[in-house]
Amino acid sequence: MSQMVAILHAMGPATRRGRVACTPMAARDPRPNAAVRAEPRGIGTSGARDPLAREVKLLGALLGEVIVEQEGEELLDLVERIRRAAIALRRTDSVDERRALAAELDGIDAPRAEVLIRAFGLYFQLANLAEEKERVRRLRRRARTSPRGVVDGSVADAVDRLRRAGVPRSRWRATIERLSVGLVLTAHPTEARRRTMLIALRRCYRALDQLDDPRLTPDEDAAIRRRLRQEITLLWHTSPLRVQAPSPLDEVRSVMAFFDESLFVVAPRLYRALDGALDDMPEVALGAARDTGRTGTRPPRVTAYLEWGSWVGGDRDGHPSVTAAVTREAMRIHADHVLHGYEAVASRLAQTIAATTPTDELPGALRAQLSLDARELPATMAEAQRRFPGEPWRQAFTAMGERLRRTRARLVDGLDDPVGYRHPGELLAALDTLREALLAQGMARVAWGDLQDFRWQVETFGFHALGLEVRQHSEVHARALAELARDEPGALVPSSGVAVEVLDTFRAIAHIQVSFGERACHRYVISFTRGAQDILDVLALADRAGGVALDVVPLFESADALEGSGAIVDALLTDPAYRAHLATRGDRQEVMLGYSDSTKESGPLAAAWMLYRAQEQLTAAGRRHGVTLTLFHGRGGAIGRGGGPMSQAILAGPPGSVDGRLKLTEQGEVIADRYANPVIAQRHLEQLTSAVLLASAPAHAERTRAVGAEGAAVMDALAASSRRAYRSLVWEDPRFEEYFRAATPIDELAGMAIGSRPSARAAGGAPRTLEQLRAIPWVFAWSQSRANLPGWYGVGSAIADHVAAHGEAGLERLRVLYRTWPFLAGVIDTAEMSLAKADMQVARRYAGLAPTPESRRVWRRIRREYRLTRDGILAVTGRPRIMDAMPVLQRSIELRNPYVDSLSELQVRLLARARALPPEAPERRELERLVFLTVSGVAAGVQSTG
Repeated sequence: MSQMVAILHAMGPATRRGRVACTPMAARDPRPNAAVRAEPRGIGTSGARDPLAREVKLLGALLGEVIVEQEGEELLDLVERIRRAAIALRRTDSVDERRALAAELDGIDAPRAEVLIRAFGLYFQLANLAEEKERVRRLRRRARTSPRGVVDGSVADAVDRLRRAGVPRSRWRATIERLSVGLVLTAHPTEARRRTMLIALRRCYRALDQLDDPRLTPDEDAAIRRRLRQEITLLWHTSPLRVQAPSPLDEVRSVMAFFDESLFVVAPRLYRALDGALDDMPEVALGAARDTGRTGTRPPRVTAYLEWGSWVGGDRDGHPSVTAAVTREAMRIHADHVLHGYEAVASRLAQTIAATTPTDELPGALRAQLSLDARELPATMAEAQRRFPGEPWRQAFTAMGERLRRTRARLVDGLDDPVGYRHPGELLAALDTLREALLAQGMARVAWGDLQDFRWQVETFGFHALGLEVRQHSEVHARALAELARDEPGALVPSSGVAVEVLDTFRAIAHIQVSFGERACHRYVISFTRGAQDILDVLALADRAGGVALDVVPLFESADALEGSGAIVDALLTDPAYRAHLATRGDRQEVMLGYSDSTKESGPLAAAWMLYRAQEQLTAAGRRHGVTLTLFHGRGGAIGRGGGPMSQAILAGPPGSVDGRLKLTEQGEVIADRYANPVIAQRHLEQLTSAVLLASAPAHAERTRAVGAEGAAVMDALAASSRRAYRSLVWEDPRFEEYFRAATPIDELAGMAIGSRPSARAAGGAPRTLEQLRAIPWVFAWSQSRANLPGWYGVGSAIADHVAAHGEAGLERLRVLYRTWPFLAGVIDTAEMSLAKADMQVARRYAGLAPTPESRRVWRRIRREYRLTRDGILAVTGRPRIMDAMPVLQRSIELRNPYVDSLSELQVRLLARARALPPEAPERRELERLVFLTVSGVAAGVQSTG
């Protein structure tokens, strides 16, 4: 939402008087190009000076045309009346305005309500595309205009800052060599859009992007706009809702669409950016050589430090549809995509490296490779020699492409073909042979340019693309062992029950490792780890299944587990049997921290402090035992699940907790937000890398250690107060659950076909109690009701209690810590962002759905804490208004709110009407379908789900 403020300039004269009078879908002239020609193109025009406003206006106009064409003028009039009424209500909050809107909405039948909902929902999707495009424009503009060409938050910025800070150059090489950034994609059900919609929106984006080309002729411009009309028409006729929930393998394919779109191509660009930032530092060169020169003309100084993973098809915690067979098939899908990618690269290089070199001048290794290719691929090489006589590089890459095709046939289709590559190491060796031959022929720019990019891709993605990680609940392992203990002594196959699938899972891991390499699947995450025995149970089960190379990752989620995590890992690393196992894994231990469940249990501030303390304990335990520890952060996309600015969060960690290594999850709709666009994907990955480099610097650790020691006692008190306030509402108020189910669409969300994973760990996936409800729908429901409670509740009570106990001096202490301690600044800033996106005026409408005066009392508690939190944050930050430090985002939220209000008002009324009917009534099912449409639209409008 960062650039919606620019839309203000396209909203007409009324906005200059402070009134939002935008008519985003008011293109009344259905003639071709009538609406879009209103904005002139080219340098020096008003549209060129404000491209975001121009594009939002264009897309809104085209959508208006489509609505008129498909539904008629009267329905566009309805959309406009509702939009204006919502704006007027937000401006005045008068009883008369509310009654007028209520009367308008009550008179709408279901078909017209659907048009209204879809119009606003699709408008938000299109406006989001324009914002995405503006983000790309801003990044490019900053790269062109920044001093020294260095953009804040980039890898070049991190290198520049560390160099200017006087970091000893002797430390650089070690830092770069141990650099590791792990990103694990998950399919948690927070992506409300269908894959069909996502792909169609990418087509719209590409067409919109082409309009920026100043070389377009009028005919080319008109053709692009016709294509945009066509795409928007198709989107209008495409249901935004899934008829059926996706299967786990459907979700695998969705994730791999992002692999194709950005992950595969961005990885070498990222490495190149960091390598280029090290151009003037020959002492960082890998190996013995101290090569000088610019990136692309010398050996790289950066290894492939990204490690991509996926839980999609591997996470079986409370997900009975994820079986051993699904996990095997997921890896085949991965391999299909990455090997297709390699084939495309080999084909491109076969076309571009067309140098003519006599065979007798080639190095012996390349001549031997070409001879082997001729023997093993006679038809392919005969054709290559006919097409490319005297061009050995083209012949070699043609043969490489054929070997990759056969590798794919073997791994994906199960064909027995020995001519392909047996493992990625063979492909890397072939690339090294070509590199040395290119260097011998004086083509260093090719060897260290395109060929090195290909090599970086193979080093990063292997034959598996994304490493599959398996996750299962600790109780499942305990039940499996109990079942095995009851079987016949020495029985190889369990008779029945949980143990069958558990052992099959370990065998699936072994199968994947044999076929695709160990990197393809070797991590096993244990949900709700309670003690060291939970880890040992997994190793025992793996041995019972026949043995497999395994890195076991305990996941600490509950308050008790987080507080005891250091002791648990201490006990684990003291166990002789486990240390023997760990020695086979290079004495490397990964530990995962759960942000979602801990925040749901204790509230945002208390959970943040528990997670900080846990990281301190775990870092100390790893250091005591001489183990290389990597902390794996299970962060969700929403602030109520550990979301927020990742760079700030990395820099806010305890001293020594990063040390060149970072791993985190990328969940749900966050994947589309960060990885649909290659430019934005690279920016995000550069920000993560930059933060890891800066957080690993000794000076940063010294600063944060000193201020953290001073602030620890304050945080202990704040966390205790916050947790007490949060739990007194969520877990101790007897009317809270009744209120939650009535004042949010939580029960309706359970019926939406968003993801394959059940919304609760309960049998059948139905959340019978608040405790069984997963954190994801918990946060999603609050974002729909616009209260955003999980992201801020309890913060205000903590600040108020501290000031009450310590007076003005206590408040000043908080202000100083906010300015000097990245951790407290991060906690306050993320709570402020969540608070800014909340809207108590709208949340009050949802509160009206509560059935009893007692449950409505809960609303009064929420509203009181909201005011307390707002006032407390403003007192600590010293700002007059929420989000004054981020005025663009602040104004964007203000501008979006009236449009989202229309959908929220409809959702409230539809919920009330549906719930008043018997569950089996056909009319109720139709009303619930309309509720689902509003959920999708609100999620697009606020750009947040769970």
